[in-house]
Amino acid sequence: MSKDRAIIMVTNAVAPDKLGGLERYVRELSAQLVRVGQSVTVLTKQVSAEDALDEVGEDGVRIVRHRVPSKSKPTFALQYPFSVFQGVRHGVRDHGVDAIVHGHFAVSSLPLALSRRPFIQTFHAPVHKEILAERGNSYALPKPVQHLAVGSVRAAEQLVFRRSRRNIVLSKFMSEELEALLPAAGKRTSIIAGGIDVEWFSPGDVSRDPWAEAASPLFFCARRLTTRTGVPELVQAMQRVVAQLPNAQLAIAGDGHQRAQVEALIDELRLTQNVQLLGRISDTALRDWYRMADLVVTPTQELEGFGLSTAEAMACGTPCLVTPVGANAELTSVLDERLVAAGKTSVDLAERMVELTRNLNELDALGARAREVVGRRWSWGAVVDAHLAMYEEFNHGVS
Repeated sequence: MSKDRAIIMVTNAVAPDKLGGLERYVRELSAQLVRVGQSVTVLTKQVSAEDALDEVGEDGVRIVRHRVPSKSKPTFALQYPFSVFQGVRHGVRDHGVDAIVHGHFAVSSLPLALSRRPFIQTFHAPVHKEILAERGNSYALPKPVQHLAVGSVRAAEQLVFRRSRRNIVLSKFMSEELEALLPAAGKRTSIIAGGIDVEWFSPGDVSRDPWAEAASPLFFCARRLTTRTGVPELVQAMQRVVAQLPNAQLAIAGDGHQRAQVEALIDELRLTQNVQLLGRISDTALRDWYRMADLVVTPTQELEGFGLSTAEAMACGTPCLVTPVGANAELTSVLDERLVAAGKTSVDLAERMVELTRNLNELDALGARAREVVGRRWSWGAVVDAHLAMYEEFNHGVS
């Protein structure tokens, strides 16, 4: 694509302000586009008061943040949409009158839809379905208002995808979800898988963590601690695993509203010697744990637009066991059907965790093949090329 038009990414939050899969994806896609000569600005909310309102990162991506009200305010649900609307509208006006605008979060893209500004939208997940599973007790919403909020978000998503010029989904699963939300959107939708930095996420030597030194086998999971990600089910599975493999250990990276619940569950099941919560960790530590683990587990209970952690683990040469939920199975089944558990319960997870780790040599061989699969399918080079082709097509359509 020519360099005469800038690109504006419109999203809810961006890494490292928040470290979920969507947030990391937007940041990494933006950085990769900068690497090939594009000018990219991300319009997003200010997660912390310490975050600058306008800055350029070391990766060359410009981040422009708008302020939003605190979730603790009783009027949050009413104030938030107006804050986002003003922030996005002003951001697009001030930073990219002629730019290609690419939305990644429906609520944030609503100002684009209402202004009839031509834009591309990526459907990462049905936000109206995620809002209850992800929110925990973090929003001050009475039940009647909560139901109204969910319905309003669904209507906003439908409007955004009715008005978007082109749509992107990261998997076949998300293509089906988008079609269920708005059947007409399917005609304008292309699948472009998520991207992995295969130079960074790669096999390599690592100093084994002292706690994990005696583990046999060592399991690892990188997940937000929310209902849909399945961490409690994984902890429950470990009770069954340890009964058969007493030296098995599980490290869990991530944080979220379920942390206290997960900590209590570990104590209740007497797994304090076998399960460790790492909290939020650096990218280097994340890669080290992927490399150290014999098996990574992604115990998703609801939705999963792509499966970033699954692909990252595979890029590091470590097989990943997933539940048959969302897009994860699309990633691992091409390697070995056994990497998809029979179901999403703790029993299903435990049975397959034990089965797969009975023969660690065979698991190592699966890991080597996993690295090859990721390199062919999900390297950023291929993903960026697909985006540039769509941007070029979009450019011709709106010029």
